[in-house]
Amino acid sequence: MPVTDPEKKRIAQQARLVMKICFKCGCRNDIDATRCRKCRNPYLRLKNRNLGVKK
Repeated sequence: MPVTDPEKKRIAQQARLVMKICFKCGCRNDIDATRCRKCRNPYLRLKNRNLGVKK
């Protein structure tokens, strides 16, 4: 069921896409994190934010 309300869509995208991912364990972290909350590894990457249709 697609979300049509633009404000709700913005909130959903913020929750699902704006985060950092740990290289070592794959854990999702806050966007402001400097180290992983699970394994304490400092190597984090931004989550891939490409939006599109799954194939």
